[in-house]
Amino acid sequence: MIVEITRVGEFTLEWGESLIWDDHRERLYFVDCFANAIHWIEHGHGELHTVATPSMPTGLVPTNDGRLVVVLEDGLYVADVDHAELELLTSFPEQIGGRCNDACADFDGNVITGKLNLGPAEGSAWWYSPTYGWKLVDADIANTNGPAVAVLDGAMTLIIGDTSAHYYAYPYDAPTGTVGERRVFGDMTDLAGYPDGSTIDRDNGLWCALYDGAQLARFTTTGLDQILALPVQNPTDVTFGGPDLDSLYVVSTSGNDELAGALLRINGLQHQGRLEPRFNAAT
Repeated sequence: MIVEITRVGEFTLEWGESLIWDDHRERLYFVDCFANAIHWIEHGHGELHTVATPSMPTGLVPTNDGRLVVVLEDGLYVADVDHAELELLTSFPEQIGGRCNDACADFDGNVITGKLNLGPAEGSAWWYSPTYGWKLVDADIANTNGPAVAVLDGAMTLIIGDTSAHYYAYPYDAPTGTVGERRVFGDMTDLAGYPDGSTIDRDNGLWCALYDGAQLARFTTTGLDQILALPVQNPTDVTFGGPDLDSLYVVSTSGNDELAGALLRINGLQHQGRLEPRFNAAT
């Protein structure tokens, strides 16, 4: 296997996060948290498109009507980037005690997100339904990162990364936002770095950006499957993109590495991604 890592475009992000491939428009979306910006590139081009946000964006979720859910300081917003329009979807519940971080959709069109803590502290993970509102998923997640939903070994499963600990998995009922007993899915005990953004591939492997670890890790139901070294110390998120979903994209923070803050594309992994679940904006 020959793996090729290349830079896309000439731009440098201050704090890149939340990569999402939109197969409807063949766009790769991501945010720059410190620049208060949603960015995207059109497939096959490195030109950067930008829409400013009124506060720090930390998560993006595609919707079923071509827009985006964006996680901002005071709640979840729906963004129409082509018209530079943002509309409040829902404020965060008071019990969160702050703002949320990374986010994903499940197969029923709900959102999974959770509290943003820059260091170990009390935190929580949450489910948001356009019909039923907010529901607590786990009261013991210091900093929510890399949430994902997949069918693993025949069972619907929710995965949530805690930057202060591991990637956890839960039996999951999407229509009610109910979870069962959590277990460690991605064990970080012997790995360099901290859990950050993640993505699921077509074979239900979880690719994880390990912040301050200069690497990606792939976990499966049997444990650690693969490690891929990166030319950046602080990768923050990862996703598959392109028409065949066979390119893996990575963003990171700015720093002393030559490619720190660049958008990276990885080819030759012999894995393909899956289409991301979408939030049901029509409810």
